[in-house]
Amino acid sequence: MSRQVDVIVAGGGSAGLAAALAAARQGADTLLIERQTKLGGMGTSALVHTFCGLFHPDVSQPWAWVNPGIAQEIGQQMLERTGQAGPELMGRVYVLRQHPTLYAQIADELCAALPHLTVLSGAEWIGLRQDGDWELEVITRGSVKKLRAPALVDTTGDATGARLCDPSWCTQAEPARLYRPAYISAFHGVTGVHDDAWRLTVGAMIVRAVRDEKLPAAAMGAGFRDSPFVGETFLTLDLEAGQGDWDPFDPVKRARVEQEGRAVTLALWRLLRAEHADFKDCAPPMLPTKAGIRETARYLGDYVITGDDLASSRRFEDEIALAAWPMEKRENARGPKFRYFDQPLPPGIPARCLKREAVPGLFFAGRCLSADHEALASLRVMGTCMATGEAAGKMAVDFALRR
Repeated sequence: MSRQVDVIVAGGGSAGLAAALAAARQGADTLLIERQTKLGGMGTSALVHTFCGLFHPDVSQPWAWVNPGIAQEIGQQMLERTGQAGPELMGRVYVLRQHPTLYAQIADELCAALPHLTVLSGAEWIGLRQDGDWELEVITRGSVKKLRAPALVDTTGDATGARLCDPSWCTQAEPARLYRPAYISAFHGVTGVHDDAWRLTVGAMIVRAVRDEKLPAAAMGAGFRDSPFVGETFLTLDLEAGQGDWDPFDPVKRARVEQEGRAVTLALWRLLRAEHADFKDCAPPMLPTKAGIRETARYLGDYVITGDDLASSRRFEDEIALAAWPMEKRENARGPKFRYFDQPLPPGIPARCLKREAVPGLFFAGRCLSADHEALASLRVMGTCMATGEAAGKMAVDFALRR
């Protein structure tokens, strides 16, 4: 199979979904390729159950959307389908609880409504070259397909295009600093009121169980947060993943993370079902398709946005979106360290973070945009990924139409 289109978007997570929607809505023949069998990335396959980065960072004021467009559109649909009146105020940030199943449904419906958009799922990107147009090779069920387009948007989160074509286009933090992965599962049939006191009680039970060697030490990174629906709660485990030995591109180490996540989750389920009344009728938890990887590789674009840029709420003449989430640094499994903006004002994200002038027709967004390690801790969240993805999709169409 060989197919020619105007824009190819590689990666169907939050950034890729927004990029493909933006391109197709402008009439470009758009192909979205995704290795999983559903769109939404971390928000569906990894069960990440909150939309962060959608709202203005000034929590002294009523909540307000920070970026118009697809991010607001999806957020509004999630509010309506979950029956929520608005986001929750959690400390110094607004957070929208989202449901992975509904997110997958929203993504399907938005894509199906666009005649210029084709989704190719279960496809792994294995080759890339440029000979005027971009030519991608993907493999699906043992069959290799070639896809061509003048404009390519990489939203894989891994800077896959750079690693296939020229590794000098991307960078990666050293293993000891990489943000730790999360393993998230859904518990059903949990009763009771799950307020802060409840979470403290459950946390204390877990600590005692680890001390008494009833649970592995990795259970100390556990935290519960309710779904928008009664009786369902999500368990998040932050894992050390070998700390200085962690390599998210090593399939053996990725497998060990997945195995550890499953083992700790099921050990917690067995203990809580036996010892906590609210879990006594809880069925085995629903496990994710994959662990939530927070950081791998990112592009070196025409501008590398920094943590200091974000902290000072810097604005740019060529900005294409606003950041709204603090820098949530998770370099270990003992909880986040936040760096907030100096003032509750959203910083800008310049278009130069989404492209390399020396590589025409290539754009990137989401978790692999051009940012330093600290800035990525803010820009990697799903709300911001949607905003940068939409911008990259529009930039790709502009480039394709000029050809």
